[in-house]
Amino acid sequence: MLNILRIFMSDAKRLYTNVVAVVVIIGLSVIPCLYAWFNILSNWAPYEEEATGNLTVAVVSEDMGIELKGFELNIGDKIVSGLKENKSINWVFAENSYEAIDGAKSGDYYAAFVIPGDFSKNMISFLGGDPVHPTITYYENEKKNAIAPKITGKVKTTIQKQVNSTFVSTLAESMVSVGGYLKAGSTGSVTDTAVEKLETLESDLNTAITIMNSYIALIETSENLMTAADKVSDELDLLTESARSLADSADVAVDSAKDLTDTASDLMTDNLSNVKTDLSVMRNSVDKYAKDVDGKGTASIEKIDELYNLSKALSDFFDASTTDLDYNEDLANSKKNVENSFSALTTDLYALKTSAENGQADSREIYDNLSKDLDSTEKAVDGLSDSYKKSVKPDVKSTMTSLSNSINQVKSLLSYSSDSLEDVSAILSGYPDLMGVGKDNLIATRDDLVEMKSELLDVKDDIKNLDQNDQYAMLLRLLDSDPEQIADFISEPVGISSEAIFPVENNGSAMAAFYVVLSIWVGSLILVAVIHTKVKPIEGVENMKTYQEFFGRYIVFFLIGQIQTIITVLGALLYVGIQCVHPFLFYFAMAITSWCYTLLMYSLAYAFEAVGEAIAVVLMVIQVAGAGGTFPIEVLPVAYQVLYKYMPFAYSISAARESIAGTYEYDYWKYLSALGIYIVISLVIGLFVSIPCKKMNAMIKESTEKTDLMK
Repeated sequence: MLNILRIFMSDAKRLYTNVVAVVVIIGLSVIPCLYAWFNILSNWAPYEEEATGNLTVAVVSEDMGIELKGFELNIGDKIVSGLKENKSINWVFAENSYEAIDGAKSGDYYAAFVIPGDFSKNMISFLGGDPVHPTITYYENEKKNAIAPKITGKVKTTIQKQVNSTFVSTLAESMVSVGGYLKAGSTGSVTDTAVEKLETLESDLNTAITIMNSYIALIETSENLMTAADKVSDELDLLTESARSLADSADVAVDSAKDLTDTASDLMTDNLSNVKTDLSVMRNSVDKYAKDVDGKGTASIEKIDELYNLSKALSDFFDASTTDLDYNEDLANSKKNVENSFSALTTDLYALKTSAENGQADSREIYDNLSKDLDSTEKAVDGLSDSYKKSVKPDVKSTMTSLSNSINQVKSLLSYSSDSLEDVSAILSGYPDLMGVGKDNLIATRDDLVEMKSELLDVKDDIKNLDQNDQYAMLLRLLDSDPEQIADFISEPVGISSEAIFPVENNGSAMAAFYVVLSIWVGSLILVAVIHTKVKPIEGVENMKTYQEFFGRYIVFFLIGQIQTIITVLGALLYVGIQCVHPFLFYFAMAITSWCYTLLMYSLAYAFEAVGEAIAVVLMVIQVAGAGGTFPIEVLPVAYQVLYKYMPFAYSISAARESIAGTYEYDYWKYLSALGIYIVISLVIGLFVSIPCKKMNAMIKESTEKTDLMK
């Protein structure tokens, strides 16, 4: 113990008596705190309005608006007006969409919102029964900054909710306001008003029924028959001309149909002929394959694939050409025979393909079956072609000839009776319009009106009883409500009451735990980089043990680390002004953290020298990225989630957060206890692992010194 104190006193004396050393120590004590303070201040309130109000976002509305029942509606302009009152973003209202989008691309704006010309039209498209969702196009420049798109993205969501809420609110308010019409009529109630209007309608129906009865009686009177002839005459003239025109059109259509059926018949015959020709080509290929087999040659699998594909293509072509070829039972049976033959061909070719390498005997047997199926297919196609020529073509021609004769007879009849129709037209030329209506139609209309009146009376009785209905009473209470209150409720029916647990005043205070812990690690790392861990022989210190050398020099590291911690914590609390529920616990946690970190890095440097310093840097890099200081550990890659529980940063940051926001049960002491494990690990490295590493460190140092570049 005495040697440990002698080593420390010797170190302290040399530092105290050296002005440069004192300046260096002061610098080592201050640098870490500056790192923490500046980072906390830079993250103080980046999501508050004072900060986000500096982010420039362009907005342009090209909405043309819409006129609805004489009312001009332009929702795009309303959105722009609302944004002008919003100070959370620095809104720039561009002249056109090109300017807004180009500004976002160039980096002048972080993002751009473009409201299209048909926005208002689409907004109320549901009134026409064909709703179209209105869309605001959002352009964001994700290259300019990593965090800015997240902030402007929240603004995008806010605008969308604002538009939706405004639309629903306006719609609900309008419905309730219009419903006020139902609350009071001439008699003071909705039911009385409705009954009054229904009685008026009943009176109108009675008048209409009376008029219908009069018209029916008028038609039954014979003296009115002659006065109705004028209208009928015109109708007969029109009928004559229409019939003649129809006959001429039918004649032309029949001629065209004859040509079309002839062409279709020839096309069917040609298709069947082509199928048979392709079958002949297939037979030639199969015969060549058979010769190769007989001559103990081998046919390529590609050739068999060609035959297989040809068979399938012929089958598909046949199906497409004879889709509707089912005029009679014989044709249907012939067509079915061809389809079965093609199916057998395809099956044989597939078997030939799969057994191409099985030997000559197998191929010979399959070829015999294939040859038989080709014969069957050709015969089936011939049979179908003969059936078609014998039955279908003659029937079609006969039908078209009969139709043409019928059209000619109609034309002759029309020509013969033309004079007679004109005579009838002349006789009826004086009939008035009423005759065209017809007595039967008037009677049917009168009966419909009588039925309508009966139903109207039933509805009127139901409305008179409506006052006793509970649902109706509820509707009246709703209509008596304030339209604005109803609109607010419908647009946002569910409210959320937020209650913060362990509230933190600002983002800077929330980030303070991470940056203070990081600054302590950085301060410890600077110490091992500047101050030597090895102790040179000291006058008066004899028989110096390894543990004495280790602890004697470490006291300097410990004290400077504690000075760094005190300055950093006091500055964060008093100068930066972070929130801290338990200031002393915050300092105590950081003091333990400094002890743990200085001891860990001192032990690494003591045991491995330059390699140990490199290890300390690597540990810092890993912990900065994956200790949960900025992002939740759950959103980080799986590798960091696995390493998280082994990182001292995680426990130091958690203990600091307990102090800043408030403690929960014994979590604070659990985190500090976890740091004790790293203290034990550090002692093992410094006192035991360092002993066998001395020779290795000497070899590394000798090798690096030879470069004249590295110490």
